[in-house]
Amino acid sequence: MGGFTMGLDRPSEATGVMVSESSTMEEGTEPTMDLLAESTAPTLSVVVPAFDEEDTIAACLERLTAQADCIAEIVVVDNNSTDRTVEIVRDLARRHPTIRLIHEVEQGLVHARNAGMDAATGDLIARIDSDTMVGDDWSRTIVDFFTADLDQKWSALCGRGEAYDVPMSGRFDKWKIKLHPLGDRGPSDEVKEIPVLYGSNMVVRREVWNRIRTRVSMRRDIFEDVDMGLCILDDGGRNAFLASLTVGVSPRRMQSSLPEFVQYMSFLPRTFALHRRFSYTAGTALIYVPALTVLHTGRLLMLRLYDSETGQLDPRRLLQRTSTPTRALP
Repeated sequence: MGGFTMGLDRPSEATGVMVSESSTMEEGTEPTMDLLAESTAPTLSVVVPAFDEEDTIAACLERLTAQADCIAEIVVVDNNSTDRTVEIVRDLARRHPTIRLIHEVEQGLVHARNAGMDAATGDLIARIDSDTMVGDDWSRTIVDFFTADLDQKWSALCGRGEAYDVPMSGRFDKWKIKLHPLGDRGPSDEVKEIPVLYGSNMVVRREVWNRIRTRVSMRRDIFEDVDMGLCILDDGGRNAFLASLTVGVSPRRMQSSLPEFVQYMSFLPRTFALHRRFSYTAGTALIYVPALTVLHTGRLLMLRLYDSETGQLDPRRLLQRTSTPTRALP
């Protein structure tokens, strides 16, 4: 990560803080800037809600445990899994003490998310999905970003998600960005201010979460991450977006049938309407969601044709029955 440019309308000169791995110094020496940065660096907790994620949870957690120098704890919230999810997490926790497993019996992503964020002890609380694959410098980028934010003008931070194991995913992502009313155009290392957050790759200050905890909606027919971002705005906070903070996300949502996808995407304008952001409500309902539905139709066809074993498009696959499970609604 080559640093980042802080600010949108009030740019700062900060470009990231390099933190030294050394924590000792000789008597009589003056503390260096690296040591001062290390001593004031915020602690980071990562919350991972999980429901029947035996196929992806191990890979997700192993990428996080490899970044123990920046991640103080990993809070996995089991939400009534019926597969081997809990067994896998417990096995990893025996080898990695940063992993903490808790349980939330009330079904639903918002309940699992809230339980994890309430249990987190870090100054910063990141939230990802259990099939998110973070990059090698993901946690370092987050800690450096908030360490450099000396005035604490940013309440939360989020980045992008790129689908893995999907043919031509880059082209689809580019069109999705162009269509998005809140698109992330511009240099990837430039910090932008946006009204919403992205649940697969987001971080919020713990004191901010404590303030908005009673404001977030528990409805299951809205986007919980968009709702949280808007709650932060209503609290007077600001959400930062850093395009270079990119993670890999599962393509399962992309494999949803067209009716399921339309139902899911209807959550977006409904969330804006809940917060009385009526211009965003109209823009997403009349332009973004219909355009994205057309894009999803083309992507469904591409996924149906794609043979993952050969890496080729095979028209014969259109005649085959598929049993790929779709992702449950939150």
